[in-house]
Amino acid sequence: MSRTHSSPVARRGFLVRLSQAAAATTALLFESSRLEAASGAAANAGLADPDAWIGRLKGQQKVMIHAHQYIMTALVDAGNMLANARDSYGVPETQMSVAVITHGPAIQGLFRDDVWQQKSLGAFYKVNDPKTGAPATRNIYLTPQDGEPADAAVSSLTKRGVVFVVCNVALKNLSKRLTAAGGSQETMHDELAAGLVDGAVLVPDVFVAMQRAQKRGVAYIFTDRSR
Repeated sequence: MSRTHSSPVARRGFLVRLSQAAAATTALLFESSRLEAASGAAANAGLADPDAWIGRLKGQQKVMIHAHQYIMTALVDAGNMLANARDSYGVPETQMSVAVITHGPAIQGLFRDDVWQQKSLGAFYKVNDPKTGAPATRNIYLTPQDGEPADAAVSSLTKRGVVFVVCNVALKNLSKRLTAAGGSQETMHDELAAGLVDGAVLVPDVFVAMQRAQKRGVAYIFTDRSR
C-alpha cells in the first residue's frame, strides 16, 4: 500500500496564505468597528458640548430648518435655500450656513443604511423602498429620490456644509418603542446613537438647542409639510 505525503513547502505555503487571510479579515473587522466607533463618538460629542454644533455654522447668514414629521421637506428646503441665496441674493454657499434640526419621526433620515436594515426601520416607519416597493432596508434619504431635486439628499447636503442635528429625547423615545417587546432600552439607544450618519450631531433637547442658537443670531424656520 502506498501513502501520499504532502510537500513541507506546500504545507508552509498553505499556512502562510491562511495566516494572511486571517489577518486581512481581522483588519477589515477592526476598520469597520473603528468607523462605527468614530461615528458614534462624533454624534455623542453634542451631548458633551450641547452648543458645539452652533459653532459649526459659519458665514454671514445662519439659519436652522426645524423638521418634526417630514425630513424630506427639510432636505428640499435646505437645498433650495442654499441655491436661492447664491443665485438671487449673491450670497456664496461659504457664507450661508444651514442646520436641519430633527426630532420625532424626522430623525429616521439620519441613520446609516446598516441601522435601517438591522432595526427594520423601513417597516417601523412605514417607508417603502421606491425601487422594490417593499419596506426599505436602507436609508432612502441618503441619496436622491425620483421626483425630488437632485441635491435633496442627506449625503450631498452634508458635503455642502449643512449641519444635521438629532434630538436625544426623540432617540430615547425611539429606543423605547423598538424594545417594547423586550430588550435593553439603554443598549438600543447606544446602538442608535452610534448608527447616526457621519457628521450628524446628537443634542440633549432640540428645543433648548434651538433657543440657544437663536440667542447667538441663528434664524429659525419651521418646515414640516408633506410633499
